[in-house]
Amino acid sequence: MLSRVLLTGGSGFVGRRLAQMLRRSGVDVTNIGRRPCPVDGVDNRIVAALSIESMTEAIGKNNKFDGLIHLAASGVNPGSRDPLDLIEVNAALAPKIVMLAADLGCRAVVIAGSSAEYHAPQTDVPLVEDAPLEMQKLYGATKAAGSILALASGAAISLPVAIGRLFNVFGPGEAPHRLLPSLATNLRAGQPVRLSAGTQVRDFIYVDDACTGLIALAEALSEHRMPSGAYNLATGTGHSVAQFARTVASAIDADESLLQLGALPMRADDLPYVVGNPDRLKQACGWSAATTLIDGIRRTLDELERTS
Repeated sequence: MLSRVLLTGGSGFVGRRLAQMLRRSGVDVTNIGRRPCPVDGVDNRIVAALSIESMTEAIGKNNKFDGLIHLAASGVNPGSRDPLDLIEVNAALAPKIVMLAADLGCRAVVIAGSSAEYHAPQTDVPLVEDAPLEMQKLYGATKAAGSILALASGAAISLPVAIGRLFNVFGPGEAPHRLLPSLATNLRAGQPVRLSAGTQVRDFIYVDDACTGLIALAEALSEHRMPSGAYNLATGTGHSVAQFARTVASAIDADESLLQLGALPMRADDLPYVVGNPDRLKQACGWSAATTLIDGIRRTLDELERTS
């Protein structure tokens, strides 16, 4: 079991939830990033920039950790994708994080990857980890490059490293502009919601399942129960965006006619089908997503209502 974890990106949607989960299980968590993690009991080390030099200085000497979970990334918001920042943070920083982890005594490193690392699938078959990687779109390509370099760096120094490729994570704590919270806000107010046709099929994974997957990776790696490598953190089940929106409307008991499907054009780069095959991770350490789409939506809506 892990007792001390160094976390990057603890201020983000997944990072906050992961920090909560770790703290509840008695793990000491130190978060390092440009913004603090708001979870009680987390030791925050704030840096002006995500450089290995500033991170090393902020951690200080003689600090040791069991594991490192690296969530910090550039370009998660599609509207903020500076090319140089994508290259520096997503690609160049990842292998340096692995080397830093070795210096800190970590037994395992887990890096949050993305389904965007895969090249556009040509079929409606769930993606496996050795599918072709993205080489054209800069966000996906830099994430894929960082994953490759991190795995190679870990192999070079015999430090276990895993890439957890996250698919479409949803749940409490999402930014207000994202699909579920924007649907909930408008539908509860009786406001129409303009959407694309919603035919895109996605692998929607509840945030708590994503977090248990990251923890399972870290623990199994640190105990040498699974090999280094890339693993899909996915459900293996696809749902269309339209189906997701209708499920939210039904859970709120809102008039489905408020969903104006087709009112917006499809984005030119919007892929028709992105679903992950989670079998490799299940076989490696026994993890699988435990929350159905409807249960995840209901839990999210309940939590949103309690905190609004």
